[in-house]
Amino acid sequence: MIRPPAPGRRTTALAGLALTGPLLLTACGIAPTGVVESGAPARVAVAAPARGPLAFFVGPDGRLVPSPQPQSAASGPLSGVLGLLRGPGRTELRAGLGTRLPAVEGPDVAAVSVVATAEDALDVRVPFPVADLDAVARGQLVCSAASALDSDHEVVLYGTDTALDPERCHPDH
Repeated sequence: MIRPPAPGRRTTALAGLALTGPLLLTACGIAPTGVVESGAPARVAVAAPARGPLAFFVGPDGRLVPSPQPQSAASGPLSGVLGLLRGPGRTELRAGLGTRLPAVEGPDVAAVSVVATAEDALDVRVPFPVADLDAVARGQLVCSAASALDSDHEVVLYGTDTALDPERCHPDH
């Protein structure tokens, strides 16, 4: 046999429903708005292996992004440049990184060199023209060459067409 609820309980339940019903219908009272721009996405600094070679690729926003190159067979400044000229790997591509430089493969790899010409200067030779490279492409080469060194080196780029004026790495440009 099912018994009806006691009269006091029914009144309490109906009173609770009567009070919460209007609250549910009014929601939170915040008026809808359009899309609000909040600026650029956050930037995160990622620690690279100490003194390890870095290749500087181009991020989706056009800025230089360092990428560790631990698999490089070369050592010193040449390792970062060779990693860069191989082009972005799967990990870099998944992260949206690219390059503004031509890939260097096969026998052309032997034409790539990085030579210290003074305590704080490097010559970088590549097997393609450099005169028409934009600032970001030049920065990729300059920063990749200087990445394995402690100091702020000047880098002179030599291509098949000319030598450029010395530059220093400024990855935030």
